[in-house]
Amino acid sequence: MRQARFFRRIIIVIITFSGLILPAVSVRGAASAAAILGAAPSVSVRGGFPASAAAILGAAPSVSVRGGFPASAASVGASRPLPYSRNGAPARYSRKLALSAKNFADTIEIEWERGQVYVPVEMGGRHYRFLFDTGAAQSVVYADTPIEGSKAAGYIRSHDAVGTVNQVPMVILPPMTLGHITIRGCQATVQQRPVQQRPVQQRPVQQRPKGWQADGILGFNIINSGLLAKIDVRQRLLILTDRKKFFNHEQGFDTRYMLKFFVPYLEASPFGNYREPVLFDTGSRRLYAMNRQSFDACAAMAGSAIDSQVEGRSMGRHAIGHFGVEPLSEVVFLHLSRFRVCSVDFCNLHTLTTQGESHVGAAILEYGAMIINPRKKRMRFQPFANIPVSVDNEQLDIAFVADHGMPCVGLVWEQGEPYRRGFRQGDIIVAIDGNEVSSFSQFVAWPFIIGHEHRFTVRGSDGRLHDIHWIRL
Repeated sequence: MRQARFFRRIIIVIITFSGLILPAVSVRGAASAAAILGAAPSVSVRGGFPASAAAILGAAPSVSVRGGFPASAASVGASRPLPYSRNGAPARYSRKLALSAKNFADTIEIEWERGQVYVPVEMGGRHYRFLFDTGAAQSVVYADTPIEGSKAAGYIRSHDAVGTVNQVPMVILPPMTLGHITIRGCQATVQQRPVQQRPVQQRPVQQRPKGWQADGILGFNIINSGLLAKIDVRQRLLILTDRKKFFNHEQGFDTRYMLKFFVPYLEASPFGNYREPVLFDTGSRRLYAMNRQSFDACAAMAGSAIDSQVEGRSMGRHAIGHFGVEPLSEVVFLHLSRFRVCSVDFCNLHTLTTQGESHVGAAILEYGAMIINPRKKRMRFQPFANIPVSVDNEQLDIAFVADHGMPCVGLVWEQGEPYRRGFRQGDIIVAIDGNEVSSFSQFVAWPFIIGHEHRFTVRGSDGRLHDIHWIRL
């Protein structure tokens, strides 16, 4: 009997360690889509952090949108590669990178375009533009812009932001020069662009619009390798160093982070004493978006007091994964009087719920620099101005998704201007200013003129066509 119990314990230990050794990995891609937020299953929160690693799924990016269109290429919902594939060689996550130097501190000039950080990268004598995305566990390249010299490294089964499963290849990138440092052994998944456009690298240099499209994603695996980093968008600088005490003398507000699926989670408080884990995700433009299940838990704790933070509810969908669009569900529009993260209060913040994870996005970098120390699992926020921070942003009023390849109103806020103009959830855009729209990709690339009133011809749920005049803000 004792022997049987002993073997049962061994089996339990083996299963437990299997889960620890082979966790899922959060990986995200980028695309030009309107108001994209990642989707993920519910999160069980205990004491401010998930009850288990399994409670956290892929990253949940958001896009800060005014007038219904993205300011630039938006981050797509997280895909979540699993370590084994059913077919082909298995692929494993690795933190090991080989660096060309030791005891260095390198300052790299970055682009801060429409709320996202872009880093210049060189591989094989060619120059690329990568999105720096802390919400991605691994780097990402796209099938339509293959990197010459990449080596196949197997396949992974990947869950995207809306729960769809697919198998994607993994590669080892050729030696990659970042600033003055050359990095070898960097893993990357190969993803399809959710929105197909002509890649930037295939356009003449003078025709490459800033902020329009990235050639790939630089993920948090760069930091997980042991490099300390400082992101300062005001100075347009990214500092990377292997010196563990390099930033010790700098002031700021320290906070602990934990890794789940190899990406960083902070603790935040959106209302009262409620705390939740939030992904630090520079692939998202939004300052903060709240997981719907986390909002429900917060509402249960706060009772009727939460009503003061709610400014509307609508049925809609706004998350686009690599393999599909999230299902229709209720979205809560929030006006938070105070959101606290990194020991700093951000006041008067408009945001909304998402089926994806709660996350803090790149918009926080508009208010201060961020130092990341992977050796101590700590971040240090350095405000540019006095605190608390007054955000005073506008609410997202409309989002578009693809429906059978066509642009569709995925979400519209009933108190917003687009709703007053006549847009309704489910409307299909068939023409703009009398010119036919034949695909979602064409719609995303449309040359809208800011401040100009455009005429949108839409097909409503009743099948009838009607025109809506709306000014692109």
